[in-house]
Amino acid sequence: MRLGGLILTILCGAALSCPATANDSASQLAAGGIVLVKNDVIVMQREDLHLSPAEVRVRYEMRNDSGKPVTLRVAFPLPELPAMTPGGRTTTTGGHNIMMNEPRGPNFIGFRVWADGREITPEVEIRAVLPDGRDIAAALQQIGGVPLVLRPGVFVPPDDPDLNADVRRRLAEIGAIEASTTDRTYRLPWAIYVTFHWMQTFAPGVTVVEHSYRPILGFGYLSADQKGVTVSGLVEDAASTYCIDSTGKQTLRQLSEQARARRAKAGDPDNPYLLANTLGYVLKTAQNWRGPIGTFHLSVKGDPNPAERWTDSRQPRAMYFCSPLPLKETGALLMEGEARDFVPARDLQILFVAE
Repeated sequence: MRLGGLILTILCGAALSCPATANDSASQLAAGGIVLVKNDVIVMQREDLHLSPAEVRVRYEMRNDSGKPVTLRVAFPLPELPAMTPGGRTTTTGGHNIMMNEPRGPNFIGFRVWADGREITPEVEIRAVLPDGRDIAAALQQIGGVPLVLRPGVFVPPDDPDLNADVRRRLAEIGAIEASTTDRTYRLPWAIYVTFHWMQTFAPGVTVVEHSYRPILGFGYLSADQKGVTVSGLVEDAASTYCIDSTGKQTLRQLSEQARARRAKAGDPDNPYLLANTLGYVLKTAQNWRGPIGTFHLSVKGDPNPAERWTDSRQPRAMYFCSPLPLKETGALLMEGEARDFVPARDLQILFVAE
């Protein structure tokens, strides 16, 4: 599952129309960039992409070669929001161990967007789709407002005030609640999709569009020994997934032993594991632009990950990923690179490791 990128599309009628988005690994909501439905008007002249555990920032120079203004609807669609389950936040496509607090409003990632330096307040579309394909978002808002719409999953009333007897009755009337036959839990079976969208006029020449948001990270415990590198519950062969070479493996083994020694000195139980956060970013959707990206600049920074749910904020000690372009280390846990006429062949999967 991924956090979809910006999609530029001309709408027919009042309904918002966005192309389907691909799924990523089962460990995080993988962020995406601008996607343009196939066209012969807008060129991606330049993209500057900055990724860190705390923030994703993207700056696009979008060139209109038509010689006249072109007005399009720009959309930033999120993929399925993970539902709360006894095993953690999970999606119908298999995503799990997704680190996020329960969303109480649609902009739980702090999405912001600017065009030529002017901040834009986008509209928001929320869909709540049942397994039979019905969108019941409007009915759910009437029953319990946006907080109810945004909270599919497994819950235990009567301790849960949002699922009192009246709410459960009204949900049952629209086929939107499933009671367990073995315990007191209830399942709210819909899948949530949120899309930010706005109208944008691209004058002849270059329009600069920027956006930022807080990425939703995957979480796991990393084991590094002579057998290899594993992130529990996420990937068995982390070395291949994140292009960890022999030097990187040795670094992780050393970090593991250091963490183990510090815990032993503090009187804590023997524990060699490191904390692993994963961040995904979908690059391949950029292939929908007219031609390649003229100049693509990538920077990845190992900033402290924000505290979420069961972990506190930690400073990464190492980071690894398979880069689509040559990179240089330009600072502490900061890698940068640039390519011309860039056509991405694979998406980014980044591993941040902390103690």
